[in-house]
Amino acid sequence: MFSTHSLRRLVPAAAGLLLIGAAPSDRNGDGGAACALRGVWELVSRSVDGKDQPLAGFRERKVVTARHYMWMAHAGKRDTLPFKTEMDRLRALQIAGGAGTYTSSGNTYIEHIELYDYAPEIGTSFKAICRVEGDRWYHIFTIPNDTAAASGPITHFVQVYRRIE
Repeated sequence: MFSTHSLRRLVPAAAGLLLIGAAPSDRNGDGGAACALRGVWELVSRSVDGKDQPLAGFRERKVVTARHYMWMAHAGKRDTLPFKTEMDRLRALQIAGGAGTYTSSGNTYIEHIELYDYAPEIGTSFKAICRVEGDRWYHIFTIPNDTAAASGPITHFVQVYRRIE
């Protein structure tokens, strides 16, 4: 995603591992046609203010269960970085990620952040528009997320994930 949360910092990131959760289907979007999200998703494209942003090796996965989500991501070409300094090693090993619970109703998807690589976001919520068409999840949001309180520019993002499981 640019990850949903890392985009708050305008830094690409996001993906998923495993989380176990259980909740009634009316809370997770699986009961409605608009946002059936359970599964494992891989980011396949992203755009910012209508302009495509090539992934250039950036990889992100997101796992969504009945009630939980988890994502992880890393930059492309990390394996080609030299390990000449400690900073080189840290860049090569850096990944981004986050996890928590979510709610979904119709085309509204809200993540409640419990774990995240950017500590100030922990305990907050992040709202997006969600649409699933076949094996594609269109994840649409703005930065800042609360456009009513925005005093500066508003940036529009569209991330497209492909269901891989």
